[in-house]
Amino acid sequence: MDLTIRFGNELVNFVKITKMKHLKKMQKIKQTNFSVCALTAIFIMLPSFLTAQDKLPIKLGLKVAPNMCWMNTSTKGYSYDGLNAGVTVGFISDIYFAERYAFSTGFNFDIYGGKLQYADSLMIPGGKVNGIMSRKYNLFYLEIPLTIKMQTKEFGRFSFYGQIGFGTAFRMTATSRDEFITENGEMTTEKNDIRDETTLIRESVIIGIGTEYHLDQDTRLIFGISYSNSLNNILTGSNSKTGFNQRAWLNYAELCIGILF
Repeated sequence: MDLTIRFGNELVNFVKITKMKHLKKMQKIKQTNFSVCALTAIFIMLPSFLTAQDKLPIKLGLKVAPNMCWMNTSTKGYSYDGLNAGVTVGFISDIYFAERYAFSTGFNFDIYGGKLQYADSLMIPGGKVNGIMSRKYNLFYLEIPLTIKMQTKEFGRFSFYGQIGFGTAFRMTATSRDEFITENGEMTTEKNDIRDETTLIRESVIIGIGTEYHLDQDTRLIFGISYSNSLNNILTGSNSKTGFNQRAWLNYAELCIGILF
């Protein structure tokens, strides 16, 4: 009786071990089949991917863009005091991810400015005097834009595009031309380094439209306009007379002329 029970247990264990080995073997076969299928799919898709890359190029180019800048302020006693002309010179990189859609980036060297007027105090050899300050800001930035560019089909040699995205600019230099009129009517003019009164970074939203003229299959001329709206305050510090924190946003509109290869 004991021998029969022992034999039965050993038979059950043998069946379990055999079944487990069979399952492991089937799993290995499935894994092998999956790997073979995956490699086969990669080799089948690779030519299509390479062909797609040929059809979706990376376009590189240069641009120059004269602009008109202005500054909006929310500081009490501060007011807008006119437009300021500037210019952008930059490198363009359009990275296409679909036939007529691209990530447009690069880097720009930007010369911006703006004008504000406000009540202020000025230290002179005889002491502190109160008056009205008219300050013209001259700002130099290195900007890295990142936008999505959407393009139409060609109409003859022309195609049209729109783009939207963001820009991050790093302030390189900041100077001002100050005209200060005292309460007695005396005026002083001076230039100052104001890097410690401006933020290092300017964040912005960029919106643009334009056209591309196709000289040949690869070369295009660009004509466009764009608008950049500042997202952050670019001033630091406080007014020496009122003690209010300085706050202003730098915006501009530009006319873009460039070439893509």
